[in-house]
Amino acid sequence: MRRIRVFAYALLLEVSVTAFAAGDAEFAIRWDPADGGLQTAQEVLAALGLKNSKGMDFVVQYFAVTQPSSAAGDFRAVARERRGASYADATYKVRGPNPFPEAGPLHKWECPFSIPARSKEEVDISWIGEKDPQRAFSRSCTAEADIARAMPKEFGAKPLGCTSRMRRIQADGIKLEQWDLRNGRRLFEVSANGRDRPRDLDNFRRRIVDPLLSHEIRPLKDSKTELGSTC
Repeated sequence: MRRIRVFAYALLLEVSVTAFAAGDAEFAIRWDPADGGLQTAQEVLAALGLKNSKGMDFVVQYFAVTQPSSAAGDFRAVARERRGASYADATYKVRGPNPFPEAGPLHKWECPFSIPARSKEEVDISWIGEKDPQRAFSRSCTAEADIARAMPKEFGAKPLGCTSRMRRIQADGIKLEQWDLRNGRRLFEVSANGRDRPRDLDNFRRRIVDPLLSHEIRPLKDSKTELGSTC
C-alpha cells in the first residue's frame, strides 16, 4: 500500500510540474470572408453558440522600429498603437518561430518603454489549416499611452501607414475581432487565452476550430501583425 501511495504521489508531482511548466498561450484562427465561410460577426457568434454583446471599436496602427541587436536570427521587433474613443495603448513585441534562448542578450530582454507597462511572455498558437497549428514565441509589453509618449525616440518608431479599423466582441472567454484594413480587405479572428498544454489546445480545437471549419472558412497563414502592416 505504501508503495502505491508513493507512486501516486510521484505521478501527481510529475503532473503538477508539467502544468507549472506550461507557458501562457493565445490560441487563434483567422480568415478572410472573401474566401468563403462565415461572412459577418453575427454569423460567427451564432456558429460558436456565443451571445451577441456590445463591441469595442479601435483604430490600429503598426510601426517599424529599430531592431535590437539581441533580436538575432528570425526574431523581429514591432510596435503597435491602438486607439479607442477615449483610450490609447502602445505595445512593443519581439516575436520569433522558436523558443527564446536560455542565455544571451535576448534572454535578458526588458520592456523598452519609458513609462510603466505590463509585460508578458506567451506562445501564439494559430491554425493555418486543418492540421496541427503553427507556433510563434513572443515577449511584449503594453502601456496605456500612444507610441509617441511610450517609446523612446532612439527606437525610431515610424508609422507604416496601414491604419486599420477593428471591432472586438468578447463573450464567454472568447474574443472575436473584425478587422477592416486600409486596402478594403476584411478579416476575422477568433482567439482565447490559455496554457500551452494538450488540454487547452484540444479544447480550443473542439470549441472553436472544428465548428468554424465546418462552416467552410479557410484559415489564413499570416499573423495579425503581418496582415495589418501591409497596405
